[in-house]
Amino acid sequence: MPVLVTGATGLVGRALVRELLSEGAQVRVYLRRDDAELRGAGAHIAVGAADDVPRLESALTRAHTIVHLIGGVWPEAGMSYDLLNRDSTEAAVIAAHAAGAKRFIFLSFVGADPASPNEFLAAKGRAEEHIISSSFEHAILRCAPIAEGLPRTFERLGRGRGAGVPGRGSQGVNPVALSDVVAAIIAADAREAEVRGTWDLGGPDIVTMDEAAARALPGAKRVRATRSAPKTLLQLYGSDMIADPTAAVAQFGLALQRAG
Repeated sequence: MPVLVTGATGLVGRALVRELLSEGAQVRVYLRRDDAELRGAGAHIAVGAADDVPRLESALTRAHTIVHLIGGVWPEAGMSYDLLNRDSTEAAVIAAHAAGAKRFIFLSFVGADPASPNEFLAAKGRAEEHIISSSFEHAILRCAPIAEGLPRTFERLGRGRGAGVPGRGSQGVNPVALSDVVAAIIAADAREAEVRGTWDLGGPDIVTMDEAAARALPGAKRVRATRSAPKTLLQLYGSDMIADPTAAVAQFGLALQRAG
């Protein structure tokens, strides 16, 4: 049966769609606008807004699984963390119920908690709650920062001055390889038995944020992220972001790659 991937033009989405197609899966993607690369690769494209429930429902017709990747730490101007991360998830849950989908796979973030003082983590936590309270089989993956996405993150936090590192730089992080995130999602989708739970997913090595920046942008000057960077991101990346992958490795048969 088909799998629908929302937010498929992002870092995880493109890698996931390529891997699913290479394995012979029927892949649909739900996007704000058409994408020639994904269409050319063999994915079926559905176009609509993230909160357009009727269009989402139509895209989910006869689909078994929805992989919901819409969300992130960099909302566009005028968009709140709740709108990007929670509201889009609620729309996807409503549409998936109406279409009769069976399984909901959600990419969350380590530390997600509806009571978190951090706006992004709180929005992710509220999105998780909505999924868990539904009747879906579900796999929620709380990821540490994805290694392949860190170069762009540090560049943006540095505002053109180098690799921007919030806080002291000694906070810990265990970046997870993109290939491991994709492998976990595919394993959750392919599981014949019921899937229902929340798992942390991080890499095998814990490093400081300064060390992560050095790996992400070799040779770049490390600078302290200034207050001109978004407060939510300064809070997020200025704190420990360590995910314990032990349960996810056992559940999905992962062989974690060393990132960087």
